[in-house]
Amino acid sequence: MRHVHLWLRAHPLVFDGLAAGVVVFFSLVLFTSLASGGHWWQALFPLVFVAPVALRSRHQVGALYATAALGLIALGTFQFPHPAILYAGIVMAYSANAYGPRKHARTALALCVAFGVIGGVKWGYLILELTGTSYSLSELTLPNRILALGLAIGICGAPLVMAWLWGGVVHARHAYLQEALDRASRLESERDALARLAVVEERGRIARELHDVVAHSLSVVVLQADGARHVLETDPQRAAKALEAIGHTGREATAEMRRLLGVLRSGPEAAIPAPQPELGQLDALVSQVRASGLTVTLTVIGDLKTVPAGAGLSAYRIVQEALTNAVKHGGPGVTAEVAAEVRPEGLALSITDDGRGAAAHDDGAGLGLLGMRERAAAVGGEVTAGPRPGGGFRVTAWLPRNATPRPAAPASGPAKTPGTVTS
Repeated sequence: MRHVHLWLRAHPLVFDGLAAGVVVFFSLVLFTSLASGGHWWQALFPLVFVAPVALRSRHQVGALYATAALGLIALGTFQFPHPAILYAGIVMAYSANAYGPRKHARTALALCVAFGVIGGVKWGYLILELTGTSYSLSELTLPNRILALGLAIGICGAPLVMAWLWGGVVHARHAYLQEALDRASRLESERDALARLAVVEERGRIARELHDVVAHSLSVVVLQADGARHVLETDPQRAAKALEAIGHTGREATAEMRRLLGVLRSGPEAAIPAPQPELGQLDALVSQVRASGLTVTLTVIGDLKTVPAGAGLSAYRIVQEALTNAVKHGGPGVTAEVAAEVRPEGLALSITDDGRGAAAHDDGAGLGLLGMRERAAAVGGEVTAGPRPGGGFRVTAWLPRNATPRPAAPASGPAKTPGTVTS
């Protein structure tokens, strides 16, 4: 039965044709029984109601007013209201309120009441005949006349009004279902938007990781390769150590790259996530930078193991990026100092060098400083970076223990000259 209902809803013309056929059949039967002595064209009059009833789905407003016009013709032509008016009116009253515009639905209610009253007045004497009395309305007393007219009006108008009310119930149900569908569609759109935002954030995170790994590793490799080239003939042992450091740095960078690219895969072939660097590995990071030729001192106050993992990873990457910039832009003979102080409220970092800093034409994108700002903002912290008054460059960071992430300050454009950047 449900399949039949769904099929009829998918083919409204078929359903409307069946409704029109029902109107014609019952109208002919009832009209023949009431007016057996009438003209043949009166028996065929219900056929004119077929068109508006059959086309009510495609032309709701036109079908409504066409039915009303035909009803007026029938009321003025026949000696008593034609039954086709009642059957077609029931169908149109239901359709107008269930599927039509609200303005025309109210008009349909007014037409139902009007036809109920007019039909009841003309049908009043039939009530007497059907009840077997020989009196006419004029011979009845006023109370009985009012009762007879009221009964006739109820017989004509009640089915029309009830059909209109049922159409309103159907309309309300369809409106509720449509609202539920719209709400589900909005929720799905919001879910897709959140998924796209998560993808963008994940891409940004991977981009920062790639920048940190590649920039740091390549800087160390370039410095070690240059050093090995200069001492290859005079100090082969030192050159061999430099080449060994290059191999070690390259293997670490390769492992990091595989880990990051594995995040982008799915399924059984996805790479097993490797552990992220920890703040406790700061000594190893400083030792690696020292091996590249940069003189670095590390000062730690407090226990780095008490720093939360998220803040610890951000701190590690900030120190890594700051030392990488010192290696790239500091020039020969540069020295750097790294200070980390663990406080009850959070972690304070300071990375300074005495080099010449980035040239005005170098690193125009400023991706390193942007990455540091984003990492600090991800744990509710901030980063300040800029040249020192006496020469060199200074990066300071504050990473609170318990803080909600906040958006990093947007980059205003390419960094042409070194300056202070605060997130």
